[in-house]
Amino acid sequence: MDKNLIKHSVNLLEYPLWFQDECLAENSRGVTWSDREGYIYRAGYKIPVKTDGIFLLYLLLQSQRSNYASEMVLTRYQILKDCSLVPSQVWYDRLEDSLERWKMVAIKFDGSFYDGKHYSSINFGVIDSWKIDKATKNLHIRFSQEFLTMMMGKGFFKYINFAEFKKLRSPLATRLYEVLSKSFHGRDTWEINAIKMAEKIPMKERFPAHIIPKIKTAVKRINRCTDIQILLETRQIKAGQTILCFKKQTVSKSVLMSQQTTKKTFAIPNKPEIKSLIELLPLVRRSQKTILEPVIAFYEMRGADYVARNIRYTNKNAKSNYRPYLLKALQNDYGLAMQEDEEATQQIIAQEVMKAQEIAQNEAAEQKRRKEQAENKKRAQEYIEKLSEESKAELQAEAVANMSDNIKDIVLKKGLGSKIMLNIAMESIALQRLAESNVNKLLQPTLEMTA
Repeated sequence: MDKNLIKHSVNLLEYPLWFQDECLAENSRGVTWSDREGYIYRAGYKIPVKTDGIFLLYLLLQSQRSNYASEMVLTRYQILKDCSLVPSQVWYDRLEDSLERWKMVAIKFDGSFYDGKHYSSINFGVIDSWKIDKATKNLHIRFSQEFLTMMMGKGFFKYINFAEFKKLRSPLATRLYEVLSKSFHGRDTWEINAIKMAEKIPMKERFPAHIIPKIKTAVKRINRCTDIQILLETRQIKAGQTILCFKKQTVSKSVLMSQQTTKKTFAIPNKPEIKSLIELLPLVRRSQKTILEPVIAFYEMRGADYVARNIRYTNKNAKSNYRPYLLKALQNDYGLAMQEDEEATQQIIAQEVMKAQEIAQNEAAEQKRRKEQAENKKRAQEYIEKLSEESKAELQAEAVANMSDNIKDIVLKKGLGSKIMLNIAMESIALQRLAESNVNKLLQPTLEMTA
């Protein structure tokens, strides 16, 4: 038997042991998830995700190789190496975090656990305890005996290929791989409603139009990364209801060998976003497999923006040890704080620019107003100077007559500022007369044409 094959209970392929949403997992505590068919999953700490699924399968594989021993002593280095992860403090911490996640998981089948003959109820944990030996740094792990017994399957189990499982990378493709491994038990064709499939995985998407493209992408990844070859067909039965039909394909051994040879070659996906991310890396790092693999893996898990900000963070802060620095940044999203600070700075700069523009506009408007005021004053003064003494006297009398009682009293008594007040009033009337005169000039040709 292939040394990478792990005996896995069909029940825990049918129902999720881990979940896809990494962000939810990092930010949640004490989550309960239940399936309508009686599967209840409780996580007292962070929800396990794909990485935790890899660690758990590896531990199960080691237990299986030791005749399903419930207690194991393993080195952290060996676990990470066998899980195709770079041994570093970041991953040591993540491994310990994973063990804590599994220790805090409790699973209940409420009349839905199937042993191949009967349905029953069962409760169990996954890991009873774990610790690190202070002297050797070895991990001491003790599985729940009920969990191990259940994973043996009692005749109702499937073998999962650990090498394929960890190679899939995509959480959705990996979870679909589990579901299909169970669903092809004793058959080569399996059908399911798209919405029910999304609930089974589970997926955030709720409509076939959103579910099907993601499932198709996941199937392509399974076909590319594993020896399982699947044909996916869809059949719409009515509006909003689509059936997914999975067919297991028979592939010749020579083709499989050819595919396996191809799979060993590391290839960079031909995607513009990935090319842009690689260009963010220092020139000497752009061809290093140990850099590119985590960059691509986190791109597939978290997206381009997530990876880009953590590359920029590493470029800015890593004076040495670039590789572990980048891995730690990607693992903990250190770039988020830097991005938020940059966005806050940009917002402040934008506000300052807007404020400066507003001040400049106000100053320009004020200068324009003063210029117009000066021009109007000059025009009014020129108009008044051209008046006869009699007309000036009439203008002065009109100005005084239009004043409020308080100002009129000051002007008549020749109080402080009376001359300025009188001049302003006279200039205002002069401007009104000039405006009326201009209007009359504009209307005169029209009146003559009418006549």
